[in-house]
Order: sequence, then C-alpha cells, then structure tokens
Amino acid sequence: MITYYRRSLKDREIKRLKNFQRGCWINVINPTNEEIDFLAQNFKLNKQNLLSGLDENEVPRIEFEKDNVYIIVKTPYSERPYLQTILILLTNDFILTLSKIQPDFIANMSTRLTKIVTTQKYKTLIIFLSKINKEFENETIKTVKIVNALATSSRKIKEKDIYTLLKQEEKLNFYVSSYHYEKPIYEKLIRKLNFYEEDKDIIEDLIVDSEEGLNLCKSSLKTISNIRNYYNIMMSTRINRTITVLTLFTIFLSVFTAVSGFYGMNVALPFQNVPFISIYIFVFSLFLGGIFLIFAKFKWL
Repeated sequence: MITYYRRSLKDREIKRLKNFQRGCWINVINPTNEEIDFLAQNFKLNKQNLLSGLDENEVPRIEFEKDNVYIIVKTPYSERPYLQTILILLTNDFILTLSKIQPDFIANMSTRLTKIVTTQKYKTLIIFLSKINKEFENETIKTVKIVNALATSSRKIKEKDIYTLLKQEEKLNFYVSSYHYEKPIYEKLIRKLNFYEEDKDIIEDLIVDSEEGLNLCKSSLKTISNIRNYYNIMMSTRINRTITVLTLFTIFLSVFTAVSGFYGMNVALPFQNVPFISIYIFVFSLFLGGIFLIFAKFKWL
C-alpha cells in the first residue's frame, strides 16, 4: 500500500494526498510487486534497494546513489526475530519510508497531530531516527527490567525462569547487532549530508544514546550468562548429591545382602542353632550400615 502525506510550514496539520506532490512523504507498507515496479520506474529508484527494505534479514546500512540516500535500519518488533527492517529514502523531491509491517512510530506520524514538516526532509529524517532510537531504548529497558527482576529474586530459579532468560538473551543479542550498525550510519549521515548545526547535535546525541543502549544490552547479557552459569552449577551439584545418596543407599543395602547371603549358604555356620538368630543378624547388619552412613556423612557429604 502506498500512501502520500504532505505538510509545509504554512500548513497547520499533515494532509493525506491522493497523488504524489513534491515535498511529500511517501509511506509504503507491504507493497506488491506492481507497486515496487511503480516506485522504481516513476521515481527512478533502485529496485533492489526497495526490495531490501522488505527483507527481515537485511543488514542495516546507508547507500548514496546520485541524489538519493537509502538508509536501511531496524526497528523493534514484539515477535521473533524481534527486529523488522525499514527503508528510509531521501531524494530531492520527497522522503519515503518502506517496510513490510508498519512500525508504531510510522502509524503515529501519519496522524493529523504530528508535528513533522515533510517539506523539510532532513528534519523529518531526524524525527524518524529519533523515534526509532526511542523505541529501542524503551524495549531495551523493558527487557533489562525482566532480567534484573529474575536476577534479584529471592526465590529459587525454576525451569520457566530459565526459558524466560533465554528468550530475553536472544532478544538482547538482536538488539546488540542493531546497535552496532547505528553508529556508522549516523556518522556517515553527518559527514555526507549538509545538516544544520543543531541537527548535527541531535544526531550526535543519537550516537551517544545508541552507545548507552549497546552497553546496557551487553551488561544484561553478562547478567544472564552469570545466572545461567549459577543455574548449571546448582544443577550439577544437585545431580552429584543425588548420585552420592543413591550410591550410599546401595552400599547400605549391600551390607544386608552380604550378611543374609552368607547365612543363607547350606553349610555349617556359627550361631545357626541360636534362637532368634535372624533378628540378631538384622540388628548387626543395621549397626554396620549405620556406622558406614555416619562415616560417609562426615567424609563425603
């Protein structure tokens, strides 16, 4: 679906257009092949770069082609793989956004109350990048809170907690990969495009924010790793203790087996004519087993 929006400094609110006008914002959501061909042919755009905006596995990057600037970035997504690709295109005549699923900030930007001025493409670009950065910040903080809550919990870690941590770990790894690409993109924008000084300051702030987000993700990943190692150690300790107890119990039973087996032989044995010898043998076996268990408790447990 292709939608056109436009707002100039003279307009009080953004307007949805029926057709293209110079200085507009073109928002493209899950386009068909015909719509991709239409955009490529009518506006002389690189078709392959347009298709890259629909590929969830596409690597974030920035490409300069004549007067066009193709910026491919990632935005947070609620479901796996937790990131979705979005293409932001700057030309002399318009700014274009293209994605398979419409991000939340794009939906909010298309409302009448939005403050963006589409005829000022650089400022509009900065607003888009700031919104994406804010979404990453919110999602990162939300994920970190979940990790910290499990890390500081006083109750024992359960299997479902480990599953939750693994899910958050996967999400944070995706965020880390996206944060890594943000800084080079922002730096190229500052070098290649003629921003006003105040706009450069905003982009530099975005670089700082992305670095802080990256460090926060790495810190949480380290916390998850420590929790997982602790869980593995605890599980190994429990398994070893269980094996030790079962081994001791087996040895304890073997005392009864050995003594009863000895007196079960069909030969002359001491005390075989003593009344209640079976009770004496049971008590003696229990005594030997008890001594062994007391020794094992102080020696191995």
